[in-house]
Amino acid sequence: MLTPDLSVAQWWVLALVSGAALALAAQSLATTRAQRFAAVLPPLACALVIGGQTVARGGDGTQALFLFTLVALVLVVLRLVYARYFNRQMALYRAGRRADEVTKGQLAVFLLVFVATTVLVAVLIG
Repeated sequence: MLTPDLSVAQWWVLALVSGAALALAAQSLATTRAQRFAAVLPPLACALVIGGQTVARGGDGTQALFLFTLVALVLVVLRLVYARYFNRQMALYRAGRRADEVTKGQLAVFLLVFVATTVLVAVLIG
């Protein structure tokens, strides 16, 4: 909806920005320096794989960039939606206490929100 006319270069920019947002969102859940470093690795590895596959296959990589952007943005949006829950769990962890167990109801709500978020983001960027 918002991106039907994007060039490959613009898709790369969108994918890199969404990957950086994902790395930032993941770093907010990290408690050690090693975890902060590790939070950057998945988006970076995905960018390298997408770039390598694009070069190896000779295509433009638009579909892979779309899928990466979709996944990254969905995870970032979910991090924002569940910010209070994650912050509470991180506070428990930092205090040396166990995190709350996830109930079946919470899991069902999360899956529903995940699917709805994925559909909404896909419609917006598709």
